[in-house]
Formats: sequence, structure tokens, C-alpha cells
Amino acid sequence: MKTNTPITIFGLGRMGAQIARRLHKKGFKVHAWNRSIEPVEELQKFSKGKIKVSNDLSEVVGWSGNGKASKTASSKQRIFWVMLPHAIVDEFLFGNDQLGPMLRKGDIVIDGGNSFYKLTMERAAKMKAKGIHYFDCGTSGGVWGEKNGFALMVGGPKAKWPVIEPYIKALSAGDNFTYCGVSGAGHFVKMVHNGIEYGMMEAIGEGYAVMEASGFKLHLADVTRVYQKGSVVRSWLIDLCRNIFETENIAKTSGKIDSNGEGEWTVITGKELGVDVRVIADAVNVRNESADPKNQKKYSNKIVALMRKQFGGHKTHGV
Repeated sequence: MKTNTPITIFGLGRMGAQIARRLHKKGFKVHAWNRSIEPVEELQKFSKGKIKVSNDLSEVVGWSGNGKASKTASSKQRIFWVMLPHAIVDEFLFGNDQLGPMLRKGDIVIDGGNSFYKLTMERAAKMKAKGIHYFDCGTSGGVWGEKNGFALMVGGPKAKWPVIEPYIKALSAGDNFTYCGVSGAGHFVKMVHNGIEYGMMEAIGEGYAVMEASGFKLHLADVTRVYQKGSVVRSWLIDLCRNIFETENIAKTSGKIDSNGEGEWTVITGKELGVDVRVIADAVNVRNESADPKNQKKYSNKIVALMRKQFGGHKTHGV
């Protein structure tokens, strides 16, 4: 079921811009904001002016109704989707000169980025005290989500889930979304997803490194083609490896693997819960160690770095 209530997207990076475009293409009314002007202009051009977008925060909030703070609920419920790096979410939500003072009782705020679930729970409690409904939405799909649909894991107040479900369903591929439970549950599930991702990528990278080091002169694109269909290890990551072997210059790619820290959150949480997460922990250590130039020639590291580029558009480093 589609709704006429507009949704406002804050942050037009790789994921935020895709979310705005996909919702627009699905027929939803979308407003958007970004601090820098280039993504604003790109989205305006894409939508031919049909998406209202600006780098003026108060102007964008005003499009959804009176942007001034109020102690009383508005008859028009506003829905805001925050797609910003986790390090700046608190300032954006609670800072005196950003979104915080413009929020009012009854608003719905969705954090669609990668935030540590314990911080999400704290934010949700602060928002609840102000009468604001706060959701956390773990969002997976990388640079392919706009075309193929995102995978979405949502936590927050269950009573308001039916309000945002139409937007979540539209962003998904149809059924790859779920309400996970109370505030923090969505980001918790996405955190574990990212930890699993670390371990899988490292295992794949190491496996290909073993084959590359063998004396068999294997054509790894052909090997990957076999892995892709009918094998136990078939997966999207294996599909992306075929792209790597057919299109990327592995020799010219550094084995320095950048990291956003979500895998480490899974390791910390696993230890707190008394769960053995040694594979994920080792994968996190490999990424940390890749900052050392002596490890940047490792073939497995190069493959992992290129997988990140393939699914998420993350930059790689040259040698």
C-alpha cells in the first residue's frame, strides 16, 4: 500500500541518493537534503525537478510542514530518513543548529545508516522522551540496491511500523525486509550481517590466493564461473569475484583494505555475549594489518579490497 505522505532523505551519498531515486521511481513523494551542492544538483537533474531537493536544511524540513519545533503533535505526520555516517548522527539529530530543534512531537525519524546498536538504543530513548518515533533500519545492497532492491532490517516502535512499512517494502526486492523488534534490533542484525560479510570475504580472498599461488596456472574467471552455479559456495560475493577477474587490474590494486568498523562491533558484541567469533575476529585483524605496507602485496587482500569496490563502490588504493 502506497502512501501520500512525503519522505525526506537527509544525506545523498552513495546509499542515500539511491534510496531517494528508488522511492521516487516507485511513485512516492520524496524530498531530499545534502550539505554539499553537487549531489543536490545531480538528484535535481535525475528527477527533472520532481524531487524537491536543497542544501538548505530548514527549507527542506519546511516542505514537510511547519519546520519549527513544537510541543504538540502536528496533524500531518512527518517522516525523515537519515542516511549519514554514524560518527555525525548524534550531532545531526541533537545539535542546536541542525535537525534537532526542527523536530516535533509525532515525527518519525529513521536512521538508515550503520550505527552501533547500543547508541541507537540511547538515541531512541532520547527521541521517545520528546514524543518522536525513532526507527533503526539496517540497509544492505551496496551500489546495486537501487536496481535490485535493498535488504532492510528494521527496529523501533511496533505501533508505528505500519506507517513506514510501505516505504521499506518499496525499497526492498519485495520480501527481503523485516521488522526485527524494539529499537536497536535492526542495527544489531545489520551489525551481525556485516561481521558475517567480513568472514566470508576473507575466506574467499584466501581461497583465491591459494589457487593463485599454485603451479596450475588456473584461469580464475573460469573457476569462478564453475563456483557460481550448483556449488556449495555459490553466492553474490562469488558473482562479484567473476567481475573482478574479468574487469579489474588486480596487479595494480593495493591490498590495503579500508574498514568502517562494523565488523569490529560484531567481535566486541560476541565477546560480551560469550560467543566464539574467531573467524570474524581474524578477518577484522587482517583488515587492520593491511594498513602495513608489507601486507599490501597479499593477493587475498587485493581480492577483498576489490570485492568491497564491486558491491559498495568503496575506493581502492593503487600500488
